[in-house]
Amino acid sequence: MRVFIVVVCLALYIKCIAQPITVKDPAALKNVVSAAKPGDVIILANGEWKDARLVLQGRGTERRPILVRPQTPGGVRLTGSSTLDIAGEYLVVKDLHFTNGTARKNDVINFRLNNDNLANHCRITGFVIDNYSQPDRFANDNWVVLWGKNNRVDHCTFVNKMNMGPTLIVELNDERSQENYHSIDSNYFKGRQRLGSNGGETMRIGVSKYSLTPSRTRVVSNYFVRCNGEVEIVSVKSGENQVSFNTFFECEGSVVLRHGSRNIVEGNLFLGNKKPFTGGVRVINPGHQVFNNVFRDLEGDDFRAALSVMNGVPNSLINRYYQVKDADIHHNTYINCSSILFGAGKDAERTLAPENVRFRNNLIVAPRDTIYKDNNGGTGILFMNNAVAQAKMKSLPAGFKPVSVKIARIKSMDLPLPVADAGANTQKLPLLKLQAAGASWWKPSETQTGVRNKRIIVPLMNSTKLAGIVASAAAGDTIELSEAGNYKITEELRISKALLITAAKGTGSRPLLQNASEKNLTAFMVIEDGADLSVKGIAFAGSTEGFGDVGAGIITSAKPMVRHYKLSVDNCEFYDFNESSFAGIKALKSTYADSILVVNSMFRNISGSGIDLAAEKDDKGTYNAEYTIIKNCIFTNILGSALNLYRGGNDESTLGPFLVVDHCTFNEVDNREQGAVLRLLGVQSASITNSIFSFSGQGGRSVQFQESRYDHLKVDFCNLYQSGRIQSFYGRLTGRNIYQLDPQFEDRQNRNFSLKAGSELINKSSSGGILGAMVIKPGKLVLN
Repeated sequence: MRVFIVVVCLALYIKCIAQPITVKDPAALKNVVSAAKPGDVIILANGEWKDARLVLQGRGTERRPILVRPQTPGGVRLTGSSTLDIAGEYLVVKDLHFTNGTARKNDVINFRLNNDNLANHCRITGFVIDNYSQPDRFANDNWVVLWGKNNRVDHCTFVNKMNMGPTLIVELNDERSQENYHSIDSNYFKGRQRLGSNGGETMRIGVSKYSLTPSRTRVVSNYFVRCNGEVEIVSVKSGENQVSFNTFFECEGSVVLRHGSRNIVEGNLFLGNKKPFTGGVRVINPGHQVFNNVFRDLEGDDFRAALSVMNGVPNSLINRYYQVKDADIHHNTYINCSSILFGAGKDAERTLAPENVRFRNNLIVAPRDTIYKDNNGGTGILFMNNAVAQAKMKSLPAGFKPVSVKIARIKSMDLPLPVADAGANTQKLPLLKLQAAGASWWKPSETQTGVRNKRIIVPLMNSTKLAGIVASAAAGDTIELSEAGNYKITEELRISKALLITAAKGTGSRPLLQNASEKNLTAFMVIEDGADLSVKGIAFAGSTEGFGDVGAGIITSAKPMVRHYKLSVDNCEFYDFNESSFAGIKALKSTYADSILVVNSMFRNISGSGIDLAAEKDDKGTYNAEYTIIKNCIFTNILGSALNLYRGGNDESTLGPFLVVDHCTFNEVDNREQGAVLRLLGVQSASITNSIFSFSGQGGRSVQFQESRYDHLKVDFCNLYQSGRIQSFYGRLTGRNIYQLDPQFEDRQNRNFSLKAGSELINKSSSGGILGAMVIKPGKLVLN
């Protein structure tokens, strides 16, 4: 009898087990999921699903969720404009791969179908999203958007989102999505290039409008690697969240408690690896706790300091800065960090010092010049029971005592142990290993993408074929113009990969690019998305009698670009660009240079600008180039500015632009009414040294700054002879070595700007040598 009962029960149990259902397309999937019962397993056939809109709406139970997965992990590749919408309850979706596409108008993964159908108790796990960015970096989308309550995103890998919009968002714009208790855990966020704008967060929890509402989201055990999109890596804009036990490796930014109150930041590991701009935690608003974290080798300061506690705004609007109150910052360990800052952002608006902030029981190892900096002179901060080891200073401020520390090997890292009830409990921290985060099945592609190093020789007789030669070259190739003389081209050279275009050594003079067609050309060289360009020893003539004009020597694409580019120009000459909108080098809107390096070159007889990097005029903090370096260059007889570099607005999310101008000569440049030789609006870091301004900026300025309060500007060892003034909004320029001496050039009229033997500027540079550019003669070519 018992045997019979067991057999009957086993048969009933087997009958109740749902058999997996395999589907091959989105329409079948939608129908199957909507009809699915708790415990059903739905399998997606392996292969490429292009332009697939996956809609999953169903109801499982806590003990018997509905499971959707591919035949094998990563076996379904969602490409083109594919998206995923999840709604209902207790749905689990596993191991999908979004790649080689973009969501176009929608977000990639949404935890709702529409406003009436949200997801609750749903989960995505083992996902990978890579190569899924919009082609325009200012096109806004998100990869994952969480609505509803009690949802989970875990063991997913997100690789280098390039366009605007956070990688992952928790939305609170709906009462059904507040106090949500979502879990974002065990994910791998791999890379995010600088956006050059606000909107480059890796994660955002909430929004200012609903920031007084608790979210109660848990961000736990995730691994963030080089997430550099903007100043905020994780932007918390709601209350009562936990950011705990994550690792941040070489990230140019911070965990920012931007809005909301009573958030917890616990047990995280911030590893800067001595990389510039790497940060820790920034605190705004009341009631936060920051404890048991380890901050190591962080080089950021101000908003990117290892710890940055901000000033508030009196009667602040909800989207500005509430005063920091009743915060408890304790039992953290700071190792070789550049800065701990209280009163960050203090200015004419942010005047409220933090109030009742306790900084206690922290361990600071190998501090820099000071233990901390307080822009408010100590107001509102209570320091007590903090310990300092390996300090260089002779005395410590109140609330800090000297100690000796012991170093222990903990999970392949040398970390100090807490001492005297100060510092993080490093022995008990669940330090996350990289292998524990992200999709276990995903391995980055190691295949090469056609990179080679072939030298392609182009004689004068092949001038008209040059555009085709450039188009067919592979990344890494060198295109060598083998003869002096005029290379007559009839269409733009479109650069779509990494190329070097150079004159051959020994040509004696620079090969000259000329337009040999009757039509006007946008430029001689056009940098397109995905390109890097190096140019050596080439001359660019913008106007030739009998032929069409050329708008620039080098220009960026008129189409938006999502990837950064690098431009290097050495020993080149740009002249006869004869319209006010023309330039030697020009960047267009929605293009962004990682770096522009111009050395040993001459710009002359130009009716526009020598170098024009001022296309981003929306005043939202965007700009065209992160690093611009100009050394040993001559700018002469230019109607507009030698350099026009623009960053409008007062957005504080970005780092740049950065500018270095050194050993340059400016002669007869921008003598228009209210003109400027160097027009630098919104440049956050500038160094202008060892340069000569001669007969330039006479209707206005040699250098025009329009800076913010905390920008770093330097003008030093420069000579202004019959030239305009240096204009700065705040007037806090470093450098006192400004001269007004006759340079005594050898032959200014014939563009020989070397200094005569008797010139007083021969020994005036920062190194004791000459000011201005070394000898650069038109047409002459010397390649190293």
